[in-house]
Amino acid sequence: MKNLVCREMTSDDVDDMLGVRNSIFPPIAREDWLRYPTQTASMAWLDGVPVGAIPMDQRQFLVAPNTPICAAFEHAVGVRADFRSRGIGTAMIEAAREFLMDRCECLMVYRGAERSIGYNFYVKSGHRDLIYLRSLKWEPGEVESADVSVGDCEEAIATQEQMLPVFETAFGDYGGFPPRSVGYWERALNDLIFVVIPQEIIFIRHPAQGKLAAYCIASARTEVRPDNRVSIQEIAATNEEAAREVIKGVCAEGAKRGWPVTTIASVDSPYRMIMREMGFQEDGRHTMIMGQVIAPQRLFQKVCADFDAVADLRISVWSPSFDYLVYEGPNAKREIVVEGKEILLHRLLNRRLDVKAAIASDLVTIRNEQADDRDRLAAALPYVRWEYHHLDWT
Repeated sequence: MKNLVCREMTSDDVDDMLGVRNSIFPPIAREDWLRYPTQTASMAWLDGVPVGAIPMDQRQFLVAPNTPICAAFEHAVGVRADFRSRGIGTAMIEAAREFLMDRCECLMVYRGAERSIGYNFYVKSGHRDLIYLRSLKWEPGEVESADVSVGDCEEAIATQEQMLPVFETAFGDYGGFPPRSVGYWERALNDLIFVVIPQEIIFIRHPAQGKLAAYCIASARTEVRPDNRVSIQEIAATNEEAAREVIKGVCAEGAKRGWPVTTIASVDSPYRMIMREMGFQEDGRHTMIMGQVIAPQRLFQKVCADFDAVADLRISVWSPSFDYLVYEGPNAKREIVVEGKEILLHRLLNRRLDVKAAIASDLVTIRNEQADDRDRLAAALPYVRWEYHHLDWT
């Protein structure tokens, strides 16, 4: 489009960015935006007038245990109503790929509604699904008593040192979320999303007294976008019985209000089947994390689990819409090209593809393959289970 300029916002562009964003989404004050230095935005100007903005949170994100990458999570994507369907959103994503590639390895977004215009915008702009999630709902009913205590946001923050080992026990071999540490929960519970949509925080711990064995952080919207439900933000437990106790506890909070309890879980969630046994009803595919690789060589360096397995290989990838080098081993003697559709290659580089199974079923092919190449790739990029925690939403 003639006279369209897309680039990263600067400190001088905050008011322009918020002017576009706040005309579409629940507003953020300038002083609130400036409290979050990990936030940036890709912006669009047409004839010098701001017409689009894509805020992005640059965050550490675990693709595998102890394997963080930098991912820029897009949120509140907006183009002025009178300038939509002209390719401005796609142009802002293209600009973001360029200005972020020296500091982030991937663009990512939490998204839903696979048949929607919004979802298709992300597909068109190069994103692909990295994980599929399901919603579960418990309708108010009878609840067994549980050995829990119920507190608020302040109590959750005060319990962080006890929560960390519980979380690590539950999810130490998972990826799919920002790394946890003491201090994470305080930042998350005061993050921008809770400024945009204030929520009552409900903190449930088991047992009521003594060493923490399980906890649940839940929320209820009563002001902006009230939805008359209790939403599970994060749940972690050291064992299945402890998980049942805090699930009973959060259901009791829903029953007390006459509201359902809802959550979103991955297929590999340790609590999905427990919740179903306890009366939660599972709906269709609901949400996904979408992503695209923007710095493939640096990403491979961060996520490779076994460099020895591929030390003598030069590895490239090929899809119908892109191809690039991802790694050249120190003793490289030959090149292989991993071929597949875009979703498979983005998943491969984010440790979300069982590469041996994909090759065996002809979803992925290897040009110049030798007998043990699929084993080498599987050693370098083994599949990792991911879980989603609604507390991470941005």
